[in-house]
Parts: sequence; C-alpha cells; structure tokens
Amino acid sequence: MSSLAFDSIHLTVMPNAEFFLTYPKYKLAILALLTLNIGIYAAVDTLTTAVDALTWVILLVMFELETVKAAPFNERTLHAVRNVLIVVIALVFGSYVRDNEWLDVVNSLLWFGLIVLLELEVRWPALVERHRQAFWLVTVLVFIGLIGMAVAWLMQSEWLDAYDALLWITAFGVIEVDIFHFLKLTRD
Repeated sequence: MSSLAFDSIHLTVMPNAEFFLTYPKYKLAILALLTLNIGIYAAVDTLTTAVDALTWVILLVMFELETVKAAPFNERTLHAVRNVLIVVIALVFGSYVRDNEWLDVVNSLLWFGLIVLLELEVRWPALVERHRQAFWLVTVLVFIGLIGMAVAWLMQSEWLDAYDALLWITAFGVIEVDIFHFLKLTRD
C-alpha cells in the first residue's frame, strides 16, 4: 500500500486503486462510453446486440489489463475467460448470419481479423516482427474496413451503430493497438 497526499488529506491506496488513479483518463472515458453503450443497446435494441457489446467490452478490458501487466488473474484463467468470451462472440455472430444482418456479419468478420492480429502480436511477436510491413498493411486494411462499416451505417441512418463503430475504432486504436506507437512504427 502507498499514501497519496491531496493538500492536507492523506489517503491510503491499495496498488490496484493506485493503478486506477494513474491510468490515462482518456482511456477511462472511452471505456465509460463503451459501457454506456451496453445500457443503450439493452434499452433500445436487441438483447443479442447488448450481449455482443458487453462481451466485447470485457474482452477489451482483459486485453488492456494483460497489456499493462495488471490482470487480476493468472494467465491460465485469463485465457479461459477469453475463450468463453470468444464462444459468446461466435454465437452472436451466428445469430447475425441467421437473421441476415449482413452489415453486422461483415463488421464482426473485420473485428475477428483485428483480434487475430492482436493475438499474433501478443503470442508470436517474433513472427510479427519478421513480417512487420505485411502485419502493418493488414492492420491498416482492417481499420479501413471498419471505418467503411461506420460510413455504411451512417448512410443507412443507423446513428447508434455508426457512433458505436467509431467509438470502438477509437477504443482499439488508442487502447489496444496504441495508435501512437503504431504510427511511430510506420516512420521507422
């Protein structure tokens, strides 16, 4: 435990709380907006869409905790929970296919591609490094496809889906891919 001083007030903070206090506020704001979207989808859309949003938010938080080495679980538990989440995402994907929701199907496929890229980067960094330009190109193409999905929803006046898509692009670009680090790689 450590102490933080705010003027004359001293607070004793546990390590996880200290991490929370030092965590970038823009990332917390994005996570708060994504969490709000879960409630909005639950209120105005289908249960499937709300479950989809919830599952992706949990997956994003798990990736971030693992990335910053702050996961509250051991690696084996993290992978088990992640596998369950991926099964839920696959079931939601199946419902999109069944219901002929083709924009959601294409959007899901693009996000699956991004998750594969992230997993490659985490699990096989040497492979990614050997093929850095190809990895970079595929990542850029996936993000272009995701931006295209947001535009498609805008063209169909699906405002919530378009906003949600842009928010997720921002979330993964800033939180997971660390777009600032990614852009630096393109200059090297």
